[in-house]
Amino acid sequence: MASPPTKYEGRIGGAVPRFSWGSSLAILIVVGLAGWSYYGTEFDIVDLLTNTEPATRFVSEMFPPDFSTATLQATGQGVLETFHMSFLGALIGAVVAFPLAALGTRGVDTVGASRTERVLRVVPYHVARFILNVFRSVPDILWALVFVVALGLGPFPGTLALAVHSAGVLGKLYSETLEAVPSRPVEALASTGADGFQSFLFGMLPQGMSNFTSLTLYMWECNIRSATILGFVGAGGIGQQILISMNLFDYSKVATLVGATVVVVLVVDRFSAAVRKRITD
Repeated sequence: MASPPTKYEGRIGGAVPRFSWGSSLAILIVVGLAGWSYYGTEFDIVDLLTNTEPATRFVSEMFPPDFSTATLQATGQGVLETFHMSFLGALIGAVVAFPLAALGTRGVDTVGASRTERVLRVVPYHVARFILNVFRSVPDILWALVFVVALGLGPFPGTLALAVHSAGVLGKLYSETLEAVPSRPVEALASTGADGFQSFLFGMLPQGMSNFTSLTLYMWECNIRSATILGFVGAGGIGQQILISMNLFDYSKVATLVGATVVVVLVVDRFSAAVRKRITD
């Protein structure tokens, strides 16, 4: 016996989205902003595709790469500095971010609390959020410029720049992780008489530790890339040697330095991704 036809018979795909003035207006705004940005940046795709002679000449002068002993030693030193800066910057950033994230996380409900108690809970929250916003809103390369002026050239100001920016980013992510954990274990602890610190320590923190580790490893990945760029303002690392070689028109050495940078970034990315996958599985 044949099955009765349905009202969807003959249609292809899913339901057609309904017309919405709101979505249409949003599309028009995006298209308008894209066109405005196109003219504002003097973006010229034709010039990019036709005027390839400078780029071709630059790439051709990079080969063959320079594998001399002096270049390999300089490359190894730059890679080690970049690794040290990125790792220590992420570690210090995580240490600074944790207490700020704890203070910047919305706690238990303040219903029934006195005005003084509400102020004592709200003020640290807003102060911690403000500090994290300042750390995060200033790009790491600007922090590097500040520390280079204050402390001089080298990897030390670069490490501090990465640490400050990492603290801002990780603090924001840590606090959002803590606010997203299930509230029932925290409420159960509070019902047994645990205070706010005990509820945080034994209720919220254990649920967020795996995410903390994953986020910190991801921050380390980002710092590897950022540490390379910070060298362009004198903050150490392999980027500083790339800038010097570019200024000397030693493009074969630039090829060696850039190749080493790519290898280090790929290795760290794969290692961090494997660790994060093992933690989250």
